[in-house]
Amino acid sequence: MNKTVKGFLIDIDGVLYIERQAIRGAVEAIQYLQKNKVPFLLVTNTTRRSRYSLLNNLQRLGFKIDIGQILSAPYAAAQWLKDNGVKSISLFSRGDTYREFKSFRITPNKPEYVVIGDIGEDLTYANLNQAFRLIMSGSKMLALQKNRFWQRNTGLAIDSGAIVAALEYATRQEALVIGKPSREFFLQGLKILNLPPEHVAMVGDDMEADILGAAGAGLYTIAVQTGKFSSYAREADSELPHQVLASIAELPGWLESPG
Repeated sequence: MNKTVKGFLIDIDGVLYIERQAIRGAVEAIQYLQKNKVPFLLVTNTTRRSRYSLLNNLQRLGFKIDIGQILSAPYAAAQWLKDNGVKSISLFSRGDTYREFKSFRITPNKPEYVVIGDIGEDLTYANLNQAFRLIMSGSKMLALQKNRFWQRNTGLAIDSGAIVAALEYATRQEALVIGKPSREFFLQGLKILNLPPEHVAMVGDDMEADILGAAGAGLYTIAVQTGKFSSYAREADSELPHQVLASIAELPGWLESPG
């Protein structure tokens, strides 16, 4: 098998599927890794779904994986909070993200951390102002991710990074970002794979969160031209990504190629 790459971190949304539709060849690419016993971890900045919901969706689309093969920004944040002795949070996110934070006291009153995820269509002045007041009263701010936008079937959609940026501006506090492209997120992934960064490749469609973030942690980078990759212009003087594939369907062929 090709290259020094021994394992993969693989983005989910835009790489394996877009909303409710699997990308052609993605299921087969994952099956190839499983058949050849290549370790991989599915990683995502999605903050409106718990790993349990992500797992159900992936399995419904034909991906035969288990929950231990998913590293999400909410799960990574919960692990970081536990490791740092945090007991109370206030959570601003929709969906079933709260399932990752069941071990914490979730409170609207003086939490140690205000955790910001994807509020989406539930965003109002009232809940934005509530988060602002908590931070101004002494709570620290943790962002599950800081993406500017994401890809939907109907087109690009603004992401929670804009909300985090607004709160940072208003409070003059910088959020601790746990999801991609933070180094902490990639280090958690490497720890789970039990591989050094020089032997792991990140496969993603987001130049900022996936490619630049992974490269900063020492990983090899592979961009796929699905999802939102086409929304970025690759700078002429940039050495990143290290490799570009049309889609993840080309990953088995890339691994089998010499050199």
